[in-house]
Amino acid sequence: MIHPPNRVRGNLSMIQNPAESARRTPGSAARGRLGGVNSLIFGSLFELVFAGIGMMKWLSAAVVLLAVTSVQPQCFSENDDLSIPPSNDLSGIADFGLELFKEIFPYNSSSNFFFSPYSVWNALTLAYFGSSGNTQAELERVLRVEDKVTTLKNWRTLEFLYDMRQTNNSDYTFKVANRAYFDSTVNLTGCVGDILTNELQVVDFTKTEEAAGTINNFVSNTTKGRIPSLVEAKDLINAKMVLANAAFFKGTWLYQFKKSATRPHLFYSSQNDYTFVDMMTQKGNFRHGVSEELGAHILELPYTGEAISMYILLPPFISGEQGFNAMVENLNATTLHYAIDDMWRLEVEVVIPKFKLEQMVGDELMESLSRMGISDLFTPGAADLSSFADDTDLSVGRSIHKAFVEVSEEGTEAAAATAFISLRIARPVGPEKFECNHPFLFVIYDNLTKNILFMGAYKNPKA
Repeated sequence: MIHPPNRVRGNLSMIQNPAESARRTPGSAARGRLGGVNSLIFGSLFELVFAGIGMMKWLSAAVVLLAVTSVQPQCFSENDDLSIPPSNDLSGIADFGLELFKEIFPYNSSSNFFFSPYSVWNALTLAYFGSSGNTQAELERVLRVEDKVTTLKNWRTLEFLYDMRQTNNSDYTFKVANRAYFDSTVNLTGCVGDILTNELQVVDFTKTEEAAGTINNFVSNTTKGRIPSLVEAKDLINAKMVLANAAFFKGTWLYQFKKSATRPHLFYSSQNDYTFVDMMTQKGNFRHGVSEELGAHILELPYTGEAISMYILLPPFISGEQGFNAMVENLNATTLHYAIDDMWRLEVEVVIPKFKLEQMVGDELMESLSRMGISDLFTPGAADLSSFADDTDLSVGRSIHKAFVEVSEEGTEAAAATAFISLRIARPVGPEKFECNHPFLFVIYDNLTKNILFMGAYKNPKA
């Protein structure tokens, strides 16, 4: 018998401004001149491994921005109120991630997809701290942030929260780290060392092999070796600044799947396209719900410690690709949070495939962010990162995103509904079967902060 877990809910109001108490002495800023190459690279590799008899799950992510900067005397304007406390409302981070997913997701394709919106948000937030003028305004709108002071305090609060969890909790590992690498010739503003106390590192980008090794070592260490290499020396030719984020998650299911229960079952990519795939199965009491707004069933699979869960969104099989796309289109922070809050505990037989996904996203990431409203940052002559350095030539020229996900015995569940237009609202009395034998979404979600750490779509075992 599986007992209901103690839910991990709440908000960040319980944390007393950790950013101030954990503050260290500002690092020294580099001095010099900044050259003029216009390039930005997002590079990410995400790994999700569900393995073993107590389902091990690994997720890792890394994002890099390569660029050059320009001028302003201070990072924060005179209008920024330094007494502003951290905000309890972090829903904007999830909203950003879901909008980015909808922009970058390959509609009308049998492709699978996986990425970390939280990692991308962190890397762009580093750029935001160095932005000014219209570049800053565009980043504020797209990142859903209010101002630099509030954003910095929220950023530090989240950093403190995740560090505190790691110190006090051995049930899982979730680590996020940011670095701002500046060339030794860059004339940085004094405030860079103040706001990026722990993140700032000065390197010599003319030594591209050595600089690439420095960045890759940071990423590899943060991701426990799951991402051994993120950039190549050729990526750093003429680079003057690299903003990097890496994220790593490893956990076990609270309720693990047994390898002995795994059997081949049919998975339907569409009504006329199907193949056999190994399906993991277990029966237990899980939180489950139906979202009319999304046109989908939703199931929670918590990890040990229950601070983080996987939520599976499964549209009815008969709705086909149209129903799947409609679910994605209607997905936002409000509809997702409402669906999660409206779940109930139910005896469910969960059936979900073992899977491994690999992919690379190139300039589509930059193009997706452009469609969301980030224009100046990607436009030569218009980008303004003058809060970082005393030079003016900075723009984005390229984006790279790599992803890998693997799911084995201890990891995922889904269920098929019977109709799209008339989903059942009444709570069923008897056992249900949540069978992921057709395309579904999965979200790795922080139940306290309501952040979407990782998310993906599984549509085709053969892709």
